[in-house]
Amino acid sequence: MLNFWLARSGLSHEQIGSIADWAMSEKGWLSSPQLSHLRNGSVVKPSHRNLDALGGANEAIWLWQRRGEQVCLRRYGPHSAYRIEDQLLNNAIWLHHPEHTDEALNYADFCDLQAGYLVLPYLGEVNLSPSEARALSQALADLFDRLAQERLSQGQTMREALDAVLAAYPSSASRDRREHLRSVILGSADYTKAELEKEMFFLAETVRTLRGLQEGDYGPAELHAELSAFRRRA
Repeated sequence: MLNFWLARSGLSHEQIGSIADWAMSEKGWLSSPQLSHLRNGSVVKPSHRNLDALGGANEAIWLWQRRGEQVCLRRYGPHSAYRIEDQLLNNAIWLHHPEHTDEALNYADFCDLQAGYLVLPYLGEVNLSPSEARALSQALADLFDRLAQERLSQGQTMREALDAVLAAYPSSASRDRREHLRSVILGSADYTKAELEKEMFFLAETVRTLRGLQEGDYGPAELHAELSAFRRRA
């Protein structure tokens, strides 16, 4: 969920943390290390404080975009005190409730997500077996190799084509993750089950960008289906 949210918004850990602090009217509610631990799986379950902060940030973005700046200022105070620019709030996305698409997920909803009582179908998450993950990792390398090969016909060298593929990987992810994708494409590494499950949104975004598709037209579910179909043909 965090991968989806941050990648779609283009928000850094520091930026989502600042929005959370603004929403909670106090600094220190959601730090960059906490977000890193949650995203890389070193902390499996977020604390209620983390969930409250995430819900607050999500509602703040929703309120800014749906009700406007003045309503937000009356509720939260000046966002400039938290080094938040208007454009950041204008461009960020908020996560909606699956049954009430005009409503933002709040603290209680994030608790239900954590407990497994609520599912967000629009995330398109997939659960893989270890053997399927290995096979999909290989199919993924083949897919990105084909996307790079398509650029050779445009006069690019193989190195330039590979760099173009990697440049489409969402900028909100770390450089290490982009370099790991390079290693997977070159055949010197594979994605593990845990890595692939976390990466599916970023990888789908990369494919969508390379193909020039509109947002929402291609996601993790479509990537999973394409890779599975390629495996069956191989």
